[in-house]
Amino acid sequence: MGHRLSRIVTRTGDKGQTSLGNGVRVEKNNPTIENLGSIDELNSWIGAVLSFAQSPEVKGAFIHVQHDLFDLGAQLSVPGTPLLSESHVSRLDETIQKLNADLSMLKEFILPGGSPSAAFAHVARTVCRRAERGLFTLSELDRGGEGLQQVHGNSFECGLSYLNRLSDLLFVVSRIENRTNGVPDVMWERGKSLGSSNQQK
Repeated sequence: MGHRLSRIVTRTGDKGQTSLGNGVRVEKNNPTIENLGSIDELNSWIGAVLSFAQSPEVKGAFIHVQHDLFDLGAQLSVPGTPLLSESHVSRLDETIQKLNADLSMLKEFILPGGSPSAAFAHVARTVCRRAERGLFTLSELDRGGEGLQQVHGNSFECGLSYLNRLSDLLFVVSRIENRTNGVPDVMWERGKSLGSSNQQK
């Protein structure tokens, strides 16, 4: 098998354009490229979570997730490549249920923070939500006939469901990692910001 990446510096993107997997040249601010960037950023943050994660269950789940996100990017980059399926979404559902089963019930909202791996999981969660919004925008543009059909396929449903579940999983993972590290979740305290404001007067 030959090398897939024999050249890193190609100089083909110096004019503000890039190629999708099907060879179509698009502007680098094209909505598809924007969404691919969000998915790539999400995968990078999950890599950061993995580098600090202490829970074996979290590590096992996210190795699959990183491959799934790479496939989702390929699905957007190459029309007619439905790499994600309902089975991928079902796997996330099962993982969420398994990891969440032993966690205590929440009575208040959680603030991002705690252990490093939990904090990174919260960052990844917010990027995941952005990627989900971006993918929904692409689906709306496609239905509206904005000329994006030549860039990507029409299969968005599984991708949207996957990103939605993944953001939920990242929230659960933040709690798992805090528990594994012996660090309490950072709880939102009702009225705390109002109290701080009164103290400053």
